[in-house]
Amino acid sequence: MVSAGRAAAVSAAPGSATAEGLLDRLAGVTDPRDPRGVRYALATLLAIGVCAMSAVGHNSLTAIAEWVRRCDQRELRRLGCPFNPFTGRYRVPDERTLRDAYSRVDPTDLTAVGFGYLATLARPGPAPLTPDGVAEREQRRAHRAVAADPPRRRAIAVDGKCLRGAKRPDGSQVFILSAVRHADAVTLAARQIGAKTNEIPEFAPLLDQIGDTDLTGSVITVDALHAQRAHAVYLVEQRHAHYLITVKDNQPTLAATLRALPWKQVPVLHRQTGRGHGREEIREVQVVTVDDLLFPHARQVVRIRRRRRQLGTKKWTTEVVYAITDLPTHQARPEEIAAWAREHWTIENSVHWIRDVTFGEDASQIRTHHTPAVMAALRD
Repeated sequence: MVSAGRAAAVSAAPGSATAEGLLDRLAGVTDPRDPRGVRYALATLLAIGVCAMSAVGHNSLTAIAEWVRRCDQRELRRLGCPFNPFTGRYRVPDERTLRDAYSRVDPTDLTAVGFGYLATLARPGPAPLTPDGVAEREQRRAHRAVAADPPRRRAIAVDGKCLRGAKRPDGSQVFILSAVRHADAVTLAARQIGAKTNEIPEFAPLLDQIGDTDLTGSVITVDALHAQRAHAVYLVEQRHAHYLITVKDNQPTLAATLRALPWKQVPVLHRQTGRGHGREEIREVQVVTVDDLLFPHARQVVRIRRRRRQLGTKKWTTEVVYAITDLPTHQARPEEIAAWAREHWTIENSVHWIRDVTFGEDASQIRTHHTPAVMAALRD
């Protein structure tokens, strides 16, 4: 909630113009606490977390509690803290109050409310400048690409992330599965993965949290772990969405079938060259039309050949990736498929990276009940 909408939502000082709007949205999160003895509204405690995290360094519950203690009376009033008539001052929640509330909140509910808030603030496409106003090269390149030939369909990336510092009582690590829009890196839904399961059975429940308005007709991009027949059937037949799935050797029969196609006879339909991060990259896309091909509703197979070299060297490395989609040729051009495949890493570059580097998520050792997932939702 912070990383995607920080600039437009609430700044480090909670007296910004949209603070009341944030409180109104957070009031939609179900409060699981016993109403007897509750002193602070749940929306207030969550808003404190959002505002504190927007100031880099306040990444733990202790830091959040210290941040709110430094707030002045005007800021506490805008955050919705209760007024003490005996002291004539607004009350300040302590770390224990924050920890108890966050451990009880349903992170799925919080993510849904956060998306509803950020959706009204997010730009329709990548901006020409970074949030800091810097004309960064990759930002300009993405802006020009979308402005010149935008994909005809919305795209949503689904991927999981391990919260490396957080552990359950049994010692297992906490994983979060998220669905993120390509265009603006806004998290539509997130789901904590159970201790005795993995991402695969959580795929459909995650997307069930997204309404038909956002999912119908969209392209869902996933990595090779989700190259599951049941996922394809669910997306196309139940949710009327589309898929672009990377295929690797975890599905050996399907991967061997894709490699055996007559690629030497297939022309390169899209080529893109780019420079950035100290390297040069050439991407070539070949497409073959198929009919199901051992996978439900498959209509096109994509072969993406990436050649890279570090600037100042002559050695090239080559990587070949295969993917399948249910969209026929007239609904998905090669350049659109290439854009979706590349933008799938939005969830890594614009969400996971910000959580880890800016907010220090992997270093966080918060581990009580739902607290790790709730903190992840606040960082989104």
